[in-house]
Amino acid sequence: MQPLHSERGASRREILAGLGALVVAVQLPSSARASTTSSAPSSTELGTLNAFVGVGTDGVVTVICPAQELGQGSSTGVAQIVADELDAAWDDVRVVLADEGKQYRVSIVPLLPASQGTGGSFTIRAWLAPLRKAGARARAMLVAAAAERWGVRTEDCVTTDSVVRHPDGHEATYGELAEDAARQRAPRNPTLKTRDQFEYMGRSMPREDLAPKLTGQTQYGIDIRLPGMVYACPVASPVNGGRVDSVDDRVARSMPGVLDVLVFDTFVAVVAKGWWQAKQAMLSLEITWDAKGNGAVGSAAISKQLRANLDAKRGYTRVRKRGNVKRALEDADQVIEADYEVPYLEHATMEPLNCTVHAQSDRCEIWTSTQQPTRTVNAIRKLTGMRAEQIILHPMYVGGGYGRRGNVDWVEQAVQVAQRVDSPVQVLWTREEQTRHGFYRPPMMGRLRAAIQDGRLTALHARITGDSSSRGWLPGLQWVGLVKRQLAEGMSRNASPYDYHNVLVEVLPQSFHLNVGFWRSVNQSFTAFFRETFLDDVAAAIGQDPLELRRSLLEEDQPRVRAVLDKAAQLGRWGEAPEGHHQGIGLVNWAGAYCAQVVEITIENDQPRIQRLSAAIDCGVHINPDQVRAQVMGGAIFGLSSALGEAITVKEGRVEQSNFNDYPILRMSQSPYTVDVHVMDRPDDPPRGVGEPGTPPAIPALCNAIFAATGKRVRHLPIPRTLSALD
Repeated sequence: MQPLHSERGASRREILAGLGALVVAVQLPSSARASTTSSAPSSTELGTLNAFVGVGTDGVVTVICPAQELGQGSSTGVAQIVADELDAAWDDVRVVLADEGKQYRVSIVPLLPASQGTGGSFTIRAWLAPLRKAGARARAMLVAAAAERWGVRTEDCVTTDSVVRHPDGHEATYGELAEDAARQRAPRNPTLKTRDQFEYMGRSMPREDLAPKLTGQTQYGIDIRLPGMVYACPVASPVNGGRVDSVDDRVARSMPGVLDVLVFDTFVAVVAKGWWQAKQAMLSLEITWDAKGNGAVGSAAISKQLRANLDAKRGYTRVRKRGNVKRALEDADQVIEADYEVPYLEHATMEPLNCTVHAQSDRCEIWTSTQQPTRTVNAIRKLTGMRAEQIILHPMYVGGGYGRRGNVDWVEQAVQVAQRVDSPVQVLWTREEQTRHGFYRPPMMGRLRAAIQDGRLTALHARITGDSSSRGWLPGLQWVGLVKRQLAEGMSRNASPYDYHNVLVEVLPQSFHLNVGFWRSVNQSFTAFFRETFLDDVAAAIGQDPLELRRSLLEEDQPRVRAVLDKAAQLGRWGEAPEGHHQGIGLVNWAGAYCAQVVEITIENDQPRIQRLSAAIDCGVHINPDQVRAQVMGGAIFGLSSALGEAITVKEGRVEQSNFNDYPILRMSQSPYTVDVHVMDRPDDPPRGVGEPGTPPAIPALCNAIFAATGKRVRHLPIPRTLSALD
């Protein structure tokens, strides 16, 4: 494979316009709002047509990846899909990240219009079928061109390794046929391969982006350099929602390299010849902020409000109800109750937020690492008043997203700065600015109650309260029933792996002044912690093995869930831990992808030491099993990191954390010594997604292992630095 990495970030349009040959359109899923075509567009039409695959006269196959590459491997998976149906030689394939365009938009978030973006473990789920058709259309057009040239029937021609062959000895490479193929009509419903014919799909092909990343060639947003570019370092109100009151910039303006100090309503930006110069000048600013009434808010007050919500008599929205929970609790031999709390969490991406903008009178060109190109373009349109065709967005490789780069706040800042600068400008946030101005995973509390009758779990009542992750996307709509119910994601009837004879799940949203947003696995990052640790409470109370309790709660028509649970237990050698080792288990259903994990720990210096993490996942059909395993591993580490130390706290309206010194992420010494991931073989099922499911089960599996080791329950995250501090 020949990965494309241009120093100036060549766009999809520039690459395909240079092919001068075959470019194939693809029909989008029905949810996407885009026009399609069944004929091959010419190079002059590439700006408006729905092109996903091109074949050049040099034989190079260019695949246009509609997803953002966050390190999850989507660009490789997309290339495998297209190349397989195209019968292209793997070494002929290169990948280009798509510029924003309506042909790349799909609907992934309820209540929102179709958009181009990456999140919700959605890339393969959205694009598997359309991209298979794109590859098959291109193959059919190449075969038609060959048959026409040789005067033979298309059904007698075969394709393999970028070559069309005929039994009478004729053969031609895709490059030789590309120009003639471009004049063929693309079939609307091309013949797709059967599973036994797949060459690349289902195999662990090498990642197309690996070599350039290892050699430093990959361009992230932070790497953009343009002629005459200047740099800006912004600082916003330390209290979210605050405004600039006054600025003393006399020292800053006298410092070397400083070009200007720009004051806006909510932030100040220093513009300089170099970013370090801009940062040093920013630190010298004396700014007075107006906190707009939020200067007294603190973490203690937030917790107090959430606890009051748990005790509230009314205001809750019902998410799930079956049977008579009230009666079951009244008649129970024993009632188990536990309260849980989780804090704000930052995304802590390795690449700091940045955006490079060249704003001109008639156009605005932007380079940034974003998860949501369409949302970004729409925000720029509102700021500039420009038409969509005047805005050119180049989505770059992303140095960590996890949901944070689905927002547009840093882009809006950059565009505002660029409108007051006569040259291209790169706006780069400091780590401190990013930590203190996040779109955090919200703080949440849960109260779970279980009825025990005759040694069995007969009822479950769950209350969940906290801020809505959707608030930043759907401002004002967090009170709509559908959005409110998302607070209990993973515990509704269709999303829970378990069944109960009597169950009641309720939610109560509560907004605070900090921004909140989607964080890897979203609401299941806390609902799984609540539910899975509570089930171990129940197991202990009735004297049942935690694995067996979970198996007993699965319906008979859930063989997939049972198989995943049993496989994780087998991998983790459940019940066979060596002396001094202790185990915990967790299970989730994330949008139809089932993931179970077993964590095995020892206790060293009053701290948990993770010896082994064993996971099984059923994500439906998978394109690249190595990437699935890597995603589950990465998701599990992400979850363990949050459990073992991450927390955003608030004092006097301000976020107290600033950098990795006081917002610690998991170190290598804290990570599992051994990680095993088994990917279930489900080739006949639709894809379910893998980016999110690995995160939630790791958290309760670790906490349950700690209970097994110490007899103490973890009900508040993060876990204390020393286990003796547990209540």
